[in-house]
Amino acid sequence: MATEIEERVALSQDRHHGLVESWLYPANVALAKVVPLSLGYHISLPIADLCYWLWTSKREGALRNYARMLGCSPDDERVQRLARSSFRNFGKYIVELLHVQGWSTGQFQRVTIEGDEHFDEALQHGKGVIFASAHMGSIEVASALVLLKGFRITSVMEQLRPKALMDWIVTCRAKMGVSLLPTAGTGFQLVRALRRGEMVALIVDVGYRDNGGVPVNFLGHATYFPAGPARLARISGAPIVFGVAVRRPGNRFIAYGSPPIFSDRKKDAEQDIRDLTQQLVDIFEGFVRRYPDQWYVFRDMWPSE
Repeated sequence: MATEIEERVALSQDRHHGLVESWLYPANVALAKVVPLSLGYHISLPIADLCYWLWTSKREGALRNYARMLGCSPDDERVQRLARSSFRNFGKYIVELLHVQGWSTGQFQRVTIEGDEHFDEALQHGKGVIFASAHMGSIEVASALVLLKGFRITSVMEQLRPKALMDWIVTCRAKMGVSLLPTAGTGFQLVRALRRGEMVALIVDVGYRDNGGVPVNFLGHATYFPAGPARLARISGAPIVFGVAVRRPGNRFIAYGSPPIFSDRKKDAEQDIRDLTQQLVDIFEGFVRRYPDQWYVFRDMWPSE
């Protein structure tokens, strides 16, 4: 799997190969120039509604997660309303994936930033920065803002299906300046990136089954979150900053950066990783409670009761 992802990343960086690079990506950029963001959002809504009804496994996953969060049945009207709204917001995210890589600096004036100073504070420690985020709001806007600050970003990406979707996302990320690595066997490369003073971006809400993580309390329920960000902080000494960008009315965004959190080398290593992961989860939980329908929670986040 790792080799396959590496090959796709290499393909996305080769301007003379591949359907995505030679035709699909330029077509998307050209379309974004003639289709305003607001119109793209409007077009995405019926498509998102259709996906909500047809993409059964993802719909049921969202319903289970929101039901656990709200403490009620998946059949509850509030749960179904949140799940459908989440699909609609995910449709808007896909539109943003098409649009944001073509934005000029001036277009980012539609983004209000809170906590920008926390990235500067983290950078002052001279050990790079671990940027933790989630499947929430607009990952593209958050990434673009970080790149505008002059950071180089290295991130990891899991296998996606269909292949065309993965190739498209890899290409968009590469065009924005994000270096992508496969999820397996890349720890030393991430540490080296931090030692160069760069930023490593990691997603925390990958689903409890997949992460080989540590036990935490999330939204009042026991589950597991990935140990990767905390373990990387422990090894490198780099601070972790959690950040998201969420949508606001009027096709505007607000981007948040949280105060940096640090590994405590005085603690036992595994206890430190558990404590740091719980701190990160607590920060993320605050955003989930504020913007629940901008959380794309299509995978089970808790073990079955």
